[in-house]
Amino acid sequence: MKQKIIDCLAQHGWAKDRIVDAFSKTFETVVAPKRAGIWLRFERECDRWWLTNGEFTSAGENVLAGSFAIFPSGMPHIEIEATVAALVAGMEGSIAEAYSVRLLGQREQEGSPNTPRHKG
Repeated sequence: MKQKIIDCLAQHGWAKDRIVDAFSKTFETVVAPKRAGIWLRFERECDRWWLTNGEFTSAGENVLAGSFAIFPSGMPHIEIEATVAALVAGMEGSIAEAYSVRLLGQREQEGSPNTPRHKG
């Protein structure tokens, strides 16, 4: 089950750390590329896997602070895929709305040859 979660994250561009069960993906921001991360852990008491402790801080706010997914033991592979896809979509949506990423989008639009510019 753990490997299926790892494989699903990899399909979405999230890379596993070589040593610990942490995953990361780099996103462009107005300042410089910035890495987002999330951790995978097993909770023996409830017999389930968690993706939790997301981290992507922009303007002092961790936009992934509330991001998590729960994978009960025995969860079918198709549900694992759907759960990971939903989590990744939510996290990447939050990152896209982060201040430093929004500024990058505004700067790119202002520099675009198709964008009308103010002439004064």
